[in-house]
Amino acid sequence: MADTDTDFPADLLAAEREKQQTWERLAAIPLRPYEDTAGIEHRTDTGWTPEHGQAEDVLHRRLQELSAATATHPYWESFSGSDRVQARMRLKQAVLSEAQGAAE
Repeated sequence: MADTDTDFPADLLAAEREKQQTWERLAAIPLRPYEDTAGIEHRTDTGWTPEHGQAEDVLHRRLQELSAATATHPYWESFSGSDRVQARMRLKQAVLSEAQGAAE
């Protein structure tokens, strides 16, 4: 069933919302330290822990699942070419606008 405000199916909107929330959760994880090819360590003071690495893995897997679900949703079959691209951008914008409205 389509959402009346955006004309997107409710399950597609829900997946896009969760995808956005997952990106936000991923962005909140401290940056992972790394060692460059010269052996110099970087980002050693970010507060990153091995638990953050586990959370990153879980969130990345979920993003892959959600991306596949939104990209292959049957709703897109009614569009082609640039119309499909524009519709996908409208979906992203609808979810971002919704999140901004909730934050105000």
